[in-house]
Amino acid sequence: MVRDANSNDLERVAEIERLSFPNPWTPYYLENALKDFFLVYDDGERVQGYLAATIREQDQKAVILKVAVHPEARGQGIASSLVQGALDAFHQRGIKNVELDVKIISAGAVHLYEKFGFRIQRMVTVDLDDTSFMVMKKEI
Repeated sequence: MVRDANSNDLERVAEIERLSFPNPWTPYYLENALKDFFLVYDDGERVQGYLAATIREQDQKAVILKVAVHPEARGQGIASSLVQGALDAFHQRGIKNVELDVKIISAGAVHLYEKFGFRIQRMVTVDLDDTSFMVMKKEI
């Protein structure tokens, strides 16, 4: 089930973070992310995934920062459940626009977001490490 994250979830979230990203957020950054918008997917035994976002209510805008699922739990619809849970929560808060960045090489992630109605707005290349990503947006 998708629920709001709490400080008791941070150890497992940090583990998923380390297993999912080459440059993981630090525990300090994860703890600070709890103060904004942070959901976890809990299968009843343990947290299997999370979604972190930031909300600017005055602009009626949210930005999804990260979605990650434990490698052993991938392919079970957990990321979809987290995205849907976030979109529902954003709608309840009066958010009208949701954005996110996704690396061009992450075809699976692009497909996931397109399934929920996100559309590519622009492509950006960062010269430092030649990372290219797409900015995707959805109006709700």
